[in-house]
Amino acid sequence: MFVSSKALVLHKTKYADSGIVVKFFTEKYGTQTFIVKNAFSNKNRHLLPLLAPLSMVELQFDDRKLNQLMYLKELNCYRQYQNIPYDIIKSSLLMFYSELLYRLLYEYGEDSQLYSFIERRMMDLDEVEKVRPDTHIDFMLQMSRILGFAPVTNFDNSHQIFSIPQSSFVHNWVDEEQNLSPAASKALFAMMNDPLPQPAPKAIRNELLHGMLRYYKHHNEHIGKIESVSILADILKE
Repeated sequence: MFVSSKALVLHKTKYADSGIVVKFFTEKYGTQTFIVKNAFSNKNRHLLPLLAPLSMVELQFDDRKLNQLMYLKELNCYRQYQNIPYDIIKSSLLMFYSELLYRLLYEYGEDSQLYSFIERRMMDLDEVEKVRPDTHIDFMLQMSRILGFAPVTNFDNSHQIFSIPQSSFVHNWVDEEQNLSPAASKALFAMMNDPLPQPAPKAIRNELLHGMLRYYKHHNEHIGKIESVSILADILKE
């Protein structure tokens, strides 16, 4: 039976001579992979812009082949980004999110709450006039709550060092791989308790970014190296 679902484009690779294999995170069926035949032909060339990273599309396909490599029956855009493609900060953030989500959701089941969160954050990124310099850290922090491994909010006078392995604030500092510095730990706690805290200095934000990536890797070994991190560090200079 043919079914439809909203979806976000996670990744695409060339397939054979003229096709493309595309991995989507769908609203109703989790991560699914499809072949787009003759993607570079004149007839189907209009589909290529729809397959850009984190494009919001509507898919129609045969649900009898779920979780297999299958063909799409129909592909349409349900919302087009108006500003992200023309803004270097926004487009850099989108590339970071795209790379992170591709690795994180490589094989992931249905999760409408997570889908709605990502969709809303991409819309907000497209629409906001000025991007907060810590928005990518907040994205990861908020998403960790949906994924079920949010840091414990136990920061106090005796627990001021965030431990990545323990997912909580601890008394003693071990090393920079396992812990955030006191300043970064305090900034993380501020972000956990205030939706719009005063952004931390750039050096602290960079430590938080790398710390959150290590935190994600601790909970998902497939994250690996995120190539776009170095671009973000350069772009978000405030």
